Formats: sequence, C-alpha cells, structure tokens
Amino acid sequence: MSAADARTRLVAPSTVRGAALVLCASGIAGMIVTSIAESIDGALAFGFLGATGALTLLIVGLIVPAVEAAATADEEQAESVEAGIQRLVAAGADEEEVRITVRAAIEMGRRSTGD
Repeated sequence: MSAADARTRLVAPSTVRGAALVLCASGIAGMIVTSIAESIDGALAFGFLGATGALTLLIVGLIVPAVEAAATADEEQAESVEAGIQRLVAAGADEEEVRITVRAAIEMGRRSTGD
C-alpha cells in the first residue's frame, strides 16, 4: 500500500474485520443468554446483531481484494504510460509536449466516463 492510499483510507480493513467479529461473537452470546431467559425478542435482536457482523465480514472480504487489485492495475498502467513517454522522448519528441498531450488525453477520458 502506498503512502497516499494509507492517508486516504478511513479505517483499516483489519479494524473493520475485528469489529465485525465482535458483533458476531456478541450476537451469538446474546442469543444464547436470551434464549435461556426465554426472551424471543432479545434472541431475535441479538441474531440480527450477529447477522450484521457476518454480513460485514462478507462485504469486507469481497471489496478489499477488488480495490487492491484495481490499485495494482492502475500502478502497472501508470508505469506503462511512463515507459511510453520515455520511448517517445528517446526518439526525439519534446518531453513537455508529450506530457501535455498525455494529460489532455487523461482529462478527455475522465470526462467521457463521468469521473
């Protein structure tokens, strides 16, 4: 993870996973206690609490790898663009003009996709 990613990340995935595990464990314990006390409403409430924790674990498990893969693809693409710029400069193109053209192409791409 780059320094920029670390600064923009609100909460680390491990923190969210830990909180979700606490929700799951407290939901299970609460269901057991309220079932023994014959409180159906309490057992349902704790069941929903545990289900929320489990759903959070599933969502984090799906999203985090996808985001990390996208970030890796972006870095690879950036390296490829930089290598292309260096090849053009080595072939005699003006570096500043090439970079201006690349920035314009990126901006045009952003506008066409709505970013």
